[in-house]
Amino acid sequence: MADNHIKFPANNDNNNVAPEINPPKAENIFPELGNEGLVKAMADLKANENVDTQRAMIEKVLTAKFFTPVDVLDQEGNPLRGQGRISIPKDAKFNFKLIQNNKGEQYFPVFTDIDEFRKWNNNTQVNTIVVVFPQIAQLAVQKAENVNGFVINPMTQNVIFTQDAIKNLLDAMRQVAEQQKAAAAKNGGEAPAPGGPQVKLMFGKPKNVPDAVLGALRKKLAKTPAVKEAYFCMMKQGEQEYYLFTLDIDADSETCRDIGDSLCEAAKMFLTKFPIMAAPVNSPFGEGSRKVGEPFYTK
Repeated sequence: MADNHIKFPANNDNNNVAPEINPPKAENIFPELGNEGLVKAMADLKANENVDTQRAMIEKVLTAKFFTPVDVLDQEGNPLRGQGRISIPKDAKFNFKLIQNNKGEQYFPVFTDIDEFRKWNNNTQVNTIVVVFPQIAQLAVQKAENVNGFVINPMTQNVIFTQDAIKNLLDAMRQVAEQQKAAAAKNGGEAPAPGGPQVKLMFGKPKNVPDAVLGALRKKLAKTPAVKEAYFCMMKQGEQEYYLFTLDIDADSETCRDIGDSLCEAAKMFLTKFPIMAAPVNSPFGEGSRKVGEPFYTK
């Protein structure tokens, strides 16, 4: 995490929109995300920063849900607007908003509840969606060239996760998943996750993805000699679905990560309905994806 005393300005768009007549009530639109434990952990960290309070806060972040502001665009690039909850078409695209601090660093803002969001922007015409840590973390990593990370509740607790912190946490999550898989194999069953029941990963075939999309990605992979095979499937963790690429790459771990990030970035041009992830074939993700079908690319 970075210096969480670097402050962010409020969104100046608040003063440019006339108030709505009889706007819908917040409690009828925005779900309760259940982040009370995270808010307390952030307060404990601010009051007494040490290894224990930092670890406790990070554990809450990994399982939290957040509001984040987005522009939702239709197939023609027109913004979708409406009061209350809006229906998102399958071909919609999301432009995630960024905020900049007084050092010129850009971050994705996420909020633990709608009151925190309104401290930054009370514009009722700004859309929000709910994201979990893997989504916002992968998005930040994919945009690492221009984005420094993400920040939780920038107007109050202002807890910043830098690119280095995000990558370390994602690596740790992969290691835990691999350890749980190994323990499960050893014990002949599923290994429980620390602190509670394990969320089972489910894999399936993507629907409504034209072969032309995979053809474009094959051309990209053909220019990357280190990639021997690539699989494409859907992955579901709890209620959240992802597009998942698993790659058989003959390279060091850092190069593998760069290739996966590059593929995810290219795929975002075509795949907009769900977050996109990439993982090696020798991970729990890879085993699941290989059971779905044959590789869509072979060197």
